[in-house]
Amino acid sequence: MSSPAPSALSSPDVPDEVTNPNPISPSQFSSPKVLTWVAEVWIDPDWYATQESDEPCPSPGMPAVVPLWDQSILVGRRSTSRNIHPQVDCGTDHGVSRRHAQLTTDGQRWFAEDLQSSNGTYVSSAGAPLPTAPIPAGQRVEFREGDRVYVGAWTRLVVRKATPEEQ
Repeated sequence: MSSPAPSALSSPDVPDEVTNPNPISPSQFSSPKVLTWVAEVWIDPDWYATQESDEPCPSPGMPAVVPLWDQSILVGRRSTSRNIHPQVDCGTDHGVSRRHAQLTTDGQRWFAEDLQSSNGTYVSSAGAPLPTAPIPAGQRVEFREGDRVYVGAWTRLVVRKATPEEQ
């Protein structure tokens, strides 16, 4: 049996630039994204008590932890027919509008903006009483890590740094 003749591509005398004209350098590989922020989505019975909703409040339990990958986060309820897919989906709370609020960050600070929702968006500091006045529609309000953002009939959001386990 005779072996096939070596090709130019397998020849040790041919430089790499010829065999692979577009080599990929390690610096071209993007590093994986690191999760920095999460939102805890809570059912808050105290908030529900102030909202006078006709809907029964679900049983509160542990919060749902939603990773916040983007700098601009839509809070609302999913609607496939309207092509609305919020990053923080509050689908069980019918007091939440489909496009309820926008949370944005510059990497250090967080802002909440009500998107002309039906029931308003409220912000209060951690440990403070429940808020009574919504933020004005279309106005961005800064809030700090751990502050509470209230939407709908029973939903409370807390934005915080991701733990090492969540990263």
